[in-house]
Amino acid sequence: MLCYQLSNSYQNLKHWITNSGLIISNPDEEHYGGVYSYFDEDKKKYSFLYPEITGYSTSSLSFFYNNSKDDNLLKLAKANSIWIIEIFKKYDCIIQGISNDKKRQKFAYTFDAAICVKGLLDYYKISGSLEILDTAKSILNWIVPAINDDGTILPFKNIELDIFEENNDVWYKKRGNLHIKVSIPFTQMYEITKDESFLNIAKKLCDVYPKFLKKDGSLSMHENSDEINLHTQSYALEGLLFTYGTTNSEKYLECCRNCLDWCSNKIEDDGSINLWSNSKYSSKSIYPVAQVIRLMLLVDSIDKSHQYTQDVKKLIKFMNSLQATSNDSKINGGYYEEFYKSVFGWKKRKKLNSWGSMFAIQALFWYENAEKTVFENSISSLY
Repeated sequence: MLCYQLSNSYQNLKHWITNSGLIISNPDEEHYGGVYSYFDEDKKKYSFLYPEITGYSTSSLSFFYNNSKDDNLLKLAKANSIWIIEIFKKYDCIIQGISNDKKRQKFAYTFDAAICVKGLLDYYKISGSLEILDTAKSILNWIVPAINDDGTILPFKNIELDIFEENNDVWYKKRGNLHIKVSIPFTQMYEITKDESFLNIAKKLCDVYPKFLKKDGSLSMHENSDEINLHTQSYALEGLLFTYGTTNSEKYLECCRNCLDWCSNKIEDDGSINLWSNSKYSSKSIYPVAQVIRLMLLVDSIDKSHQYTQDVKKLIKFMNSLQATSNDSKINGGYYEEFYKSVFGWKKRKKLNSWGSMFAIQALFWYENAEKTVFENSISSLY
């Protein structure tokens, strides 16, 4: 096993993800294995239990395990997987969340389902559990009817009406570039089963990217829109790069490079990139910055060009400015969600964000071990 360099930032973050209470780790609790969306430092409480983020957690823990062989990590990943399976069995879909807000149980998002499948498949590769694999296939089959002929995806299923829909209520209820990431579990399922039908779906999902492509190389959040969201753009690039890893399709890689060049030009003096472009909104958030770092490191690892080395250093510095330091184990080591614009200037939002932290820890690992990061070995771990 390779010997990896791991900073205090990485170690503290790993401890926060696995030991802060973010993951319900008591086997006696009803939702053992479920993962919360965030911890609110001001209110001293966790948000709702989030199946999508439990999928990210399963992938994160599998990633940790593959680099350390710690059985406690595998135990948590198994708990994550079982919780996801039980959600799917109970609702016949992946509902948005578990909380007192019953609205979260009325909709099932295709994107969330895909992230859960990625987590299940990452754990399957370690465990070999056929139940895990069969459930992953069932969830992918649940997604397929939402895929339109042009490769776009209807964002959610209205559970009460039993139909897939979209609307303009909020950005993630519209077909958008974020759904290109749904290709990832289809590509991974092909890698596991060698069933070409899964890869054909993945390529169909990836091949919609020209619908969002702008002249400057960026990807708009929705078709026929100028608004760019760094988070959803990164989702799209993750899908393209992951599927490039299997298909070697140069058009996917070229889109990624052009988009990352656009990102490079958007980095501000403090190392941040605004979450929004051509928009009335403004924030500097942990999750898209961590995503861009991962993408830049992976693309650089293809040819060891070091093209984005200086950009990554700037982004890492900003990212770590959002890491929490505290005597409270529910806080220490986690990453705050964002700096948001107020009438008094930029303010830190005091919420320890689960998925941003999970993206950040993989970014830190690859950054601190860039010379040992080989694209062919690393791309399958991208979540």
